Formats: sequence, C-alpha cells, structure tokens
Amino acid sequence: MSPRPDHLRLVPLFRGFSDDELAGVAALFEPANLKPDGTVFETGEPATELYLLISGEVTLVRPADDTYRLRPPALIGELGALTGLPRSCRAVVAGQAELFRLEAARLQRHFADNQELGVRFLANLLEVVADKVHRDQRRIGDMRMNLVRTQKELKQIRELILESPETTLSQPIHDAVDRLITHNRRVNYRVEPPTAAQAKFRLDAGAADVLELSRTHVSVTWPSRTLPVDGTWMAGVLDLGGTEVPASGKVIRCDGKRVTIELDLFIDAYAQILEGYLTRVQLLDILV
Repeated sequence: MSPRPDHLRLVPLFRGFSDDELAGVAALFEPANLKPDGTVFETGEPATELYLLISGEVTLVRPADDTYRLRPPALIGELGALTGLPRSCRAVVAGQAELFRLEAARLQRHFADNQELGVRFLANLLEVVADKVHRDQRRIGDMRMNLVRTQKELKQIRELILESPETTLSQPIHDAVDRLITHNRRVNYRVEPPTAAQAKFRLDAGAADVLELSRTHVSVTWPSRTLPVDGTWMAGVLDLGGTEVPASGKVIRCDGKRVTIELDLFIDAYAQILEGYLTRVQLLDILV
C-alpha cells in the first residue's frame, strides 16, 4: 500500500512534477511503523527516513520550545533525512492517522536513475530551505529587537534603583538586573562552528571539539574521562578552521562532557583573528 499521487501534489518539494512522476515517487512510500505509544521518532535520533501524513494529525514537540500540530498533506522530517542531521524534535501520531515512510537513500537512488527529475527536486528543495531561512531571519530579527528594548528597560530600572532610597531589596535587585544586562550583551552571543569550518581547542587533556564559541566563552566536548574542576585555569591553542591562536581561561561549568570556559582577554592581533572567524560563521546564518 502506498499514497496516491494527489497526496503529493500539494507538497512543495514535488511542485511541477507530472502525474506519472508523482506516481513514481508515491510508489516508493510504505506504511510507517510506529512505536507502541504512537511515537514516530525521538529527539536526537539519526534521521534516515521522511514521512508523509495523508490523514489524521501528527504532533511535533521541540524541547524547551513550542508544540506544532501537523495536518495533511504534510511531509515530515525531510530536511533531516536528506542531510543526515539528527532529529530536532519528537513526533507523535495523535489519534488515528495514516502515515507513510520513505527511506532517504531509496529516494536518492530514484533521482539518480531519473536525473532530470532529481534536478527539479533539488531546485524545489533549495527554494524551500531558502524560504525557511528567510522566515527564521525575520523571527530572529523580531527577537533581537525585543532584546534591545529589554536591555534599555533593564538599564533604566538599574538607574532607578541607584537613584532611589536604599532598602534591603535594593542591592539584590540591582545585582540581578546587572547580571541580566551583562548576560544579554551582544559580545556574549555564541556561534556553533559548522562542519566546513570546524574549531578545536587543543589542551593538555587533548584536542577538544568546540561546540559553541563567542568573544568571551568557549564550550567544548572534554577529550578525556577526567573532567576539570570549576575554577580551574587552563591554557591551549584554539584552532579556528585552520588558523591558530593561543587562548586561556577559567572553567565555569561542567555539564557531563560539555565544559564551558570563560576566556581571558586576547591581545589585539588574536582578538581580530577570533572576530574574523566569528563573523564568517555568523554569515552562514544570513541569507543575502
């Protein structure tokens, strides 16, 4: 059993496909195998399949984020499956739903045998991704403006506290507001090094993969079994996609194998190298 061609007609990735071409793709699908609790896939699982919902409802649950309810026609998990990224959310069938699965490798073989069709699919995929990035940028822009307004209000509150008669609450409220202002500064924004420009922090314990990096902090996957103690000072070399700079700092947090280090100030020449790397990585998030 497989979906009908008209189930795929409204899916953006198959825009412009003829009836026969849609029938060929539809024949690749097969009924999805769900877990006993109705789960389609879990957060963090390797993505090897994409899914097509043709009736009913599927709920997507993102950790510490919103919950989304999908109704047909809906292609689910296609970007993760086609790129090999781990699942970013949990998918659960709500009630009675008709769901089909397709292995990404099987779809890729189909387009390898029908290359002209594959080129059209790729063009549709790029359009979908570009549209998603554009909408994400608009949302991030709104969040950035909200953050700017929040910073201004926090600074006004801090000034009001300093100008008002002191009470037992003045100092703790002032300190809390000051911490929020410092934490929200743009200098603390962190980036995740991409595969094409991986970063490592070479330390005495070994070469640690950089998970996140900013002008003031670096989070790494600790390379040895023995974790450092909070407050430990260490020095090493940051490899920023092939460019090396000496760096040092103090361990401020250990969360499993994830270790976060507050970096010491860089001399100007090394600070410029770090700034150049951060800018290159940030540009990957900008659609121009």
